Amino acid sequence: MNFIFALLFIISTVMLLFFNPEGVLTAMLIGGEKALTLTLKLVVIYAVWMGVFKLVETSGLAEKFAKLLKPFNKLLFGNLTEKENEYVSLNISANALGMSGATTPTGISTILEFEKRPNTEYHIIMFFVINATTIQLIPTSVIGLRSAMNSNSPADIILPTIIATLTSAVIGILLVKIFVRRK
Repeated sequence: MNFIFALLFIISTVMLLFFNPEGVLTAMLIGGEKALTLTLKLVVIYAVWMGVFKLVETSGLAEKFAKLLKPFNKLLFGNLTEKENEYVSLNISANALGMSGATTPTGISTILEFEKRPNTEYHIIMFFVINATTIQLIPTSVIGLRSAMNSNSPADIILPTIIATLTSAVIGILLVKIFVRRK
C-alpha cells in the first residue's frame, strides 16, 4: 500500500511539474496545512475522550459499567474474570462512543488477560469480532471529521451509523457463535 501511495505521489508531482510548475509547492503547502489542521482537531477530540475514560476508570464507574454489562459479556464469552469483564466492558463502551483509537489500550489489556487462561481461541476471536463490528451509538470520530471539514450537519451520521454497526455486530457475533467452537 505504501508503494502504491508513493507511486501515485511521484506521478502526480511530476505531472504537476510539467503542466503547472508554480502550483506544485502551493498544492503541497495547502495539503500540509489541511492535514495538520485536521490532525490537531482530532487530537483534541481524542484527548477529551481519553480524559473522560480515565475519569470513568478512576472514579469507579468502570466497575459499575462492567457489572451492568456482565450478563451481556457472559452471553458472548461465557465466564470471565472480573478483570477480563472490566476490560471488555471498557472496550465496548469506548467503541460505542465511536472512539476506536481509545480502545487500543483496553484491547491489549483484554487480550493479555485472555492469554493467561488455557484455550482462549474462542474468547480472542469473539473479542476481535466485537471490536471490529461493535455498535457505535455516538460516532465521535466521524462527527469530528465531518465538523473539521465544515459540514453543515456533522451529526446526521448518527442514525445510519447505529443501523450499520448494529447489523454488522449481530452478523459478526452470530457467525462466531456458529463457526467457532468453545473448548
